[in-house]
Amino acid sequence: MDIQVRHSLIHTDTILQIIDEHDIEALQCDFLARGLNDTYLITTEEETYIYRLYRAGWRNKESILFELDAINHLLGNRVSFPIKKKDGNYLTEVKAPEGVRYGVLFSYSKGERPQINVENSKVIGETLGKLHKKSDKLTTQYERGFELDTEHLLDEQVAVISPVLKKYLGNEAEETLRRVVENIKADLTELNLETGFCHGDFHNHNMHIHDGTIEVFDFDCCAFGYRAYDVAVSWWNLKNNYKNLETECWDAFLQGYLKERKLTDDDLKSLPLFITVRRIWLLGTMVRNDDVWGTSWINSRSLELFIWQLKTDRLEDEVL
Repeated sequence: MDIQVRHSLIHTDTILQIIDEHDIEALQCDFLARGLNDTYLITTEEETYIYRLYRAGWRNKESILFELDAINHLLGNRVSFPIKKKDGNYLTEVKAPEGVRYGVLFSYSKGERPQINVENSKVIGETLGKLHKKSDKLTTQYERGFELDTEHLLDEQVAVISPVLKKYLGNEAEETLRRVVENIKADLTELNLETGFCHGDFHNHNMHIHDGTIEVFDFDCCAFGYRAYDVAVSWWNLKNNYKNLETECWDAFLQGYLKERKLTDDDLKSLPLFITVRRIWLLGTMVRNDDVWGTSWINSRSLELFIWQLKTDRLEDEVL
C-alpha cells in the first residue's frame, strides 16, 4: 500500500535536534500550535523562542525568504524576527514524509494577546501605521509568489468555494457569490488605491502587548498588495469577534492609524469592500486546507451564514 501523507507532525525531540544548528542551548521544546504551519516553543535557561515549521507545499523556499527579508526590513519596529543558524542561514530543510518542509527560529514576543478595548485598539492602529510607514521602501530580491490583489484574494478563492456552494446550496448561492465578486472588483476598479507591503493577517491574535507596546508576529500571509485590505482585516476582526465593541474600537483603531500615516478618501471608501473580500479569502483558505480545519464545519448552515453575510455587506446590490 502506498501511504500518502499531507501534513505530518514532527516530534519535539526532532525539533530539539534541529535547534542544535543554532547557537542556543535548548532545554525544552513544546508543541504550541498546529495550523497552516506548525509552531513550537523553545526554552533555554535565559530566553524563549518560537520555531516555525512551514508546511510542505504551502510556502516554497523563495517565498519564505521574502517573508524573512520583509521582517528584517521592519526591525526597529516591534516585530518577532528570524534568528540565523551557526552557518549564517535562516532556513533548515526538513525531509518530512509529505515532502520538504522549512524551519525557522524566531524571537519570542513577550506579553500576551491584547484585549480588545478602546485603549489597545488605538495602539494596534498606531502599530499598523508604523509598519506600513517603515515598509514603504521595502525591496527584496525574492519573489513572494502572490500579491494581496483581487486574483489572490477573490478569484483563487472563488475557484474552490463555488463547487462547495453548488453542492450544498445549489446554483443560486453560487451565482450570488459570482455577482458579489464581480461587483466588488468593479467597485475597486473605480478607486485609486494605495499598494505596498502588507502584513496580510493583522489582528490581535497575531500580536502580543507588553508594557503598553505591541509586538507583531506571524507574517505568513504578508505580501505586496492593497494597504486598505491590511487595515480592513482589523475591522473584520472587530465585526466578527467583538461586535459589541466594534464601533468604538474601530474608531480608536482608525484614529491610531491616521496618527501615523494618511489614508486617501478612496482607500477609506474601499474598507467595507475589503471586509467582504476578507470573508471570501478566509472561507476559500479554509476549504482548500481541510487538513487543518477538517470538513465537519462545511454544511448548509455555515454556508448559508456566509451567503447571508455577503448579501448583508452588499445591501445596495438590488440583484442580490
